[in-house]
Amino acid sequence: MTEKVTKLALASRVMVLLLQWLANVMITDHRTQVFRTPYDKTHKNTWLDKTINVLFGGLRHWDGEYFLHIAEYGYSYENTLAFYPLYPLMVGYSGRILHYLAKDCLTLRSCCLLMAVILNVIIFCKAASLMYQVTQRIFNDATKSWNATLLFCFNPASIFFTAAYSETLFALMTLYVMLESVTELRFIRCSVPLALNFITRSNGLVNVGFPLYFLIRRSVLRANQSFFSAIKLICILLLSLIPATIFNFYQFQQFCNSHKSIKHSVQVVDYAKEKNYILAGERLLEQSPWCEASLPFPYSYVQSHYWDVGFLKYYQLKQFPNFLIALPVLGFLIWHFFLYLKHFACNLLPRYPLQQLLKEYKTLPFILHALILCLICVAFVHIQIATRLLCSASPCLYWFAADYLPKSFDKLRLRSRGGLVVIWFATYSIIGCLLFSNNFPWT
Repeated sequence: MTEKVTKLALASRVMVLLLQWLANVMITDHRTQVFRTPYDKTHKNTWLDKTINVLFGGLRHWDGEYFLHIAEYGYSYENTLAFYPLYPLMVGYSGRILHYLAKDCLTLRSCCLLMAVILNVIIFCKAASLMYQVTQRIFNDATKSWNATLLFCFNPASIFFTAAYSETLFALMTLYVMLESVTELRFIRCSVPLALNFITRSNGLVNVGFPLYFLIRRSVLRANQSFFSAIKLICILLLSLIPATIFNFYQFQQFCNSHKSIKHSVQVVDYAKEKNYILAGERLLEQSPWCEASLPFPYSYVQSHYWDVGFLKYYQLKQFPNFLIALPVLGFLIWHFFLYLKHFACNLLPRYPLQQLLKEYKTLPFILHALILCLICVAFVHIQIATRLLCSASPCLYWFAADYLPKSFDKLRLRSRGGLVVIWFATYSIIGCLLFSNNFPWT
C-alpha cells in the first residue's frame, strides 16, 4: 500500500506543477506592492535560470518570497521573524550544495527555488504515507484510510503543499507526532518530530497535546505507570523545546544585541532603505520594543506590528470575501465537531466508564486539537489562511470527508454528499493553483 500511496501523492504533485506552469505562462501576474526578495541585478541569468523561473516561478509568491529570502540571505529583516526556520534552513543548505555543484549554470536564487519545490514534493509523498498509516491505526479501515489519503493528496490547499511554503513539512512532522503518540510513544521518536514541529510553524506548540493526552491515557489504563509517564512527558517537553530556545536566542542576538555587527549584501541594504525595514544588527533604540520585554519573544510583536494580527482584528467589512473563502472548511469542521462532541457527551459518557472510553475512543484528542485550531483561526489569524492551516495541521478534515465517499469511486454521484465534497476539494485546488501562481490573493 505504501507504494500505491506514494504513486498517488507523486501524481497529484505533478498535476499541481503542470497546472501552475500553464497558469503562469498563460496569465499575466497580478502586480501588488508586497515583499519581494531582493536580488543582485548584475548577475546574468543563464538559460537554466530562465527555464527554472518559467517552470516554477509561480511557486514563489506571497509567503514563499519570505521563505526563499531567509534561505538565501538569512533573517536579515525584522519582519522575516514571523517565519520559522526549519524549512528555509533545509532549502538554504540544499540550495547552496546545488549551487556549489552548478555555480556556472545556476544562480543561488534559482537553486533555492528548485530545491524548495523538490523538497516539498519528496516530503509530501512521505506525508501522504503517514496520513494513511495514522488513519489505519485509528480506524483499522483500509477503505477509509485510502479515501482520506486521496483527499489529502487533492486537498483544497494543494498549491501550498508544492509552493515554497512550510505546510508540507509541518504536515509531515505533525503526522509523525500523531503516529508515535497512538502507538508506542518512544522517547526519541516522539521528541524529535515534536521539536521540529516547534521550529516549523507557530501552531506546532498545539501538538504537544498528543503525547500529553496519550501518556495520561496510558497512566489511567495502567495505574502503576503514572510516575514513569509523568517523567517521560517532562523529558519529552524539555528535549522538544531545545531547538525553539536556540532559535529565540538567535533572534535576540541578531536584532537586540547592539554590539553585534552583521554584514549584509548591497541589495539587502538597498531594499531595507526602500521599504524602511529594520535590518539585523542595526536596530535603533526606539525600534523593536520586544527586545526590552522580560521574555523577548518577537513572534507576537512581529505578527501584530507588520500584519495587524490580533484578537478579532480581522473582523472588518472589507475582509468579507476572505471570510467567504474560509467558510467551507470552518463550517464543515465545526459542524462535525458539534455532532461528534454531542454524541460523546450525551450518548457515551452517561453509559460507559471513563476507562473504556479512553481505551476505545482514540479520536477524541484529534477532535479537540482541530477544534482549538478552528477557534484560533476564527479569533486571531487572517481568516483566509484557515484552509491551508487546517489542511496541513489536522487529519480530521480528511476523516470526516472520507465518510461521505463510497467504497468504490464508480459509485460516486456528483449530486450526493460525497460528490459535493469532491467538487469542493477539486474546485479549491484548481482555483488555488490558478490564482496563487499568478500572484492573486488566495488562502
